[in-house]
Amino acid sequence: MRKHYLFYQFFRVIVTKYGLIFFYRRIRSVGREKIPKNTPVMFIPNHQNSFMDALLVVSTNWKYTFFLTRAQAFSTAFMRWFLENLNMLPVYRVRDGMSSVTKNNAIFERCIRMLEKKYAVLVFAEANHNLNRRIRPLSKGFTRIAFDAELANDWNLNLHVVPVGVNYTRHRESRNDVTVVYGDPIPMKQYQEVYTEDERKAANVLKNDVAKVMKTCTMHVQNAQQYFAHRVILDEIADDRGHLVQPEKTRELGEKIDSLATEEDYLAAEKLIEHSEKEDIDLSYLAAWTTGQITPLWKKILLSPFILLGYLNFRLAYIPIEKLVTHTIKDHAFDASIKFLLSVFLFPASMLVIAGLLWLTGVDTMWIWGYLASSFISLYGFKEWVRMRKRKKTEVKWKQLASSEPEIYQEMIESLELLKELKAKVFDN
Repeated sequence: MRKHYLFYQFFRVIVTKYGLIFFYRRIRSVGREKIPKNTPVMFIPNHQNSFMDALLVVSTNWKYTFFLTRAQAFSTAFMRWFLENLNMLPVYRVRDGMSSVTKNNAIFERCIRMLEKKYAVLVFAEANHNLNRRIRPLSKGFTRIAFDAELANDWNLNLHVVPVGVNYTRHRESRNDVTVVYGDPIPMKQYQEVYTEDERKAANVLKNDVAKVMKTCTMHVQNAQQYFAHRVILDEIADDRGHLVQPEKTRELGEKIDSLATEEDYLAAEKLIEHSEKEDIDLSYLAAWTTGQITPLWKKILLSPFILLGYLNFRLAYIPIEKLVTHTIKDHAFDASIKFLLSVFLFPASMLVIAGLLWLTGVDTMWIWGYLASSFISLYGFKEWVRMRKRKKTEVKWKQLASSEPEIYQEMIESLELLKELKAKVFDN
């Protein structure tokens, strides 16, 4: 049996796959049938949302996969044991010291051995994560592994590189939609001739080919200077974010933005993002609130029992998660990962504690089972409570800004109105 196989499959299927089903509202995979069977594969996904990217890729395909992970994560004996049991391999960067970088040679050799066994290796070729919805320049590390693997097997390994796009309607929150798009596989055999002539050229050609396919699998704004306008229109103030998990649709809408937007629009979007991040104001809630997009009263009444049950079930379990995300972790790309990894353990534990207390007080077993079943439904109610709280927080901060920084408040109002006009044109069929 493969080393760590049972632990890996338990975590991949029981913890990750089924945990993600409750964490997200809908998870889709597109193009999974393109993944070559009975041959080694290198997955090259975009990297926006920290650990969630890897979890979503590994839970939406059948390949037995190894991951290259930042060596910093292996800092303790326990973490090294835990991550290695999940098929994670440390990769070292220059900032870790030149002596550490030489350790990559042994790691790359292990990757080659895994590929020779027809397993998969996942590499985040963008080298770091970033919440921006665009493909960043790829590093050359994955090209070295791919070419060395073929060279070690006289170009008969039949290795394929599969670019992947992981698309989120909202990166940092739960109960949203995700689509994992598998691009057309790229056979390494086709680079044999150019590699023989010029290794550096071959690496650049491979990087460009992979990046080109990745850009078809996810939203990508070619001009970084125009990114903020795309972000505001398609993400922050969009009435419906469904297009964000449809790469073809985002490309179509992006082209409309570029054809309609003026320099004033681009500057307004940049300023709006700058002010909202500085003042900690969620633009999506602000846009909904200022346009009167509120939950209807009938829906509030209908959902109130589930919201109350969700609050009673999970509020205490959510406190440590909230404190970590709000006060400890500065990089928001980790928000969803922390929420998922902690809630997948803390939320069931909270339900079991309450069920245990009910049992100790003599409540009939049938009612306890009924409570547990309704608790899964109340996850939706708890999410609604979290959204209501965030909306209220936005209202408070917005009113405070109006009184404390009236010039910034007015500038944001004007920018928001300008970009709403642009949004109406973009989405006008």
